[in-house]
Amino acid sequence: MSGSLKRAAYVGLLGLVLAAIVHLASMLALPSFAAQNADARLAAFADRHVVKLLPAALPGPNPLPFRDPATATAVCRYDLASGPVRVQANAGEIFLSMGFHRSMGGVFYALTDRSAVRGLMDVVIVTQPQLETLQNNDPEDEPVRELRLVSPDRTGFVILRALAPENGAAADAEAHLRTAQCRPEALPPAKKS
Repeated sequence: MSGSLKRAAYVGLLGLVLAAIVHLASMLALPSFAAQNADARLAAFADRHVVKLLPAALPGPNPLPFRDPATATAVCRYDLASGPVRVQANAGEIFLSMGFHRSMGGVFYALTDRSAVRGLMDVVIVTQPQLETLQNNDPEDEPVRELRLVSPDRTGFVILRALAPENGAAADAEAHLRTAQCRPEALPPAKKS
């Protein structure tokens, strides 16, 4: 192989590697540049720290695609800047699930009504420092009753779904979701050492 041919092969290979790196970096960075991330799309339907029913799934173009028509769906958008957020829902006759999402989309935790304790699904969403503050204030002789989830981001949203397998059950499923709560909570004061 001549020197100029080796150089051309080397430059071509280097160009392919560089193109692959640029392509991979742009694909990974793309979600952070998107103006209409999942949380921004849900902002049109619900304020922060409120459980809000989402409109029913309709055929054709939909602002919230991929909805299951056999479920009633509600959302709770949260922001952990001022403290933890508690999400509660009663378990009952209707199947209920909660999906905890990052603001850009993507589930980081999910649970169903089978995990309810004494008929209540009780979840506290926290940052890592907030969790440490809560743990430092936990009574030593009493178990924690709520599930504590560390959110990977300061903001995100919870999707609550209640199953309505029959046409007549949709109103019951929506009524069940209306009883759910989503509210910020104050952190307890730090214990003195």
